[in-house]
Amino acid sequence: MSESTEPHLSFERLYETHRRAVLAYCLRRASRSDAHDAVAETFAVAWRRMDDVPAGDEALPWLYAVAYRTLGNMHRSTRRRRKLAEKVSGTELTSPPIPLDTQVIRSAEAQTVLDAMTRLKPSDRELLRLTIWEELPREQVAKVLGISREAVNQRFVRAVKRMGKELVRVGINPSEEGGGA
Repeated sequence: MSESTEPHLSFERLYETHRRAVLAYCLRRASRSDAHDAVAETFAVAWRRMDDVPAGDEALPWLYAVAYRTLGNMHRSTRRRRKLAEKVSGTELTSPPIPLDTQVIRSAEAQTVLDAMTRLKPSDRELLRLTIWEELPREQVAKVLGISREAVNQRFVRAVKRMGKELVRVGINPSEEGGGA
């Protein structure tokens, strides 16, 4: 095998191995079209930076970190365009975007939990999503967010407490078996 084909094969393996996980990650945070755009950009970054992509189990958290930053950039761009449209039209746009997680989870209780979660700080939401939905170990969450494992542990405890308070506020008691009001 020549040197020029090796990066291509490594990228192919990376893409085939992690494409679905990165897409699922993005779909839980963005509309379908934005999620696909974010996945494409994430793997474009991986292609350009193949030498920086860690091997083995460390590749997926690295890709999640790229996707996290890509989605953040996309959301900021959307907010800027929205504010500009409001400023140009002289009025506020009346219909807020559909909550992105609503597209994935439809049950009433799950939606109540998601509504409570939207009242958390974005950093708390992302931390809970990475640890609970993506089921990443704390070391990998730390790499995705660019913070220490100790900071992840501290922030996780605080985020869970804040989420518990929000759940109680909407009538779900997380300490009771099965929740409910």
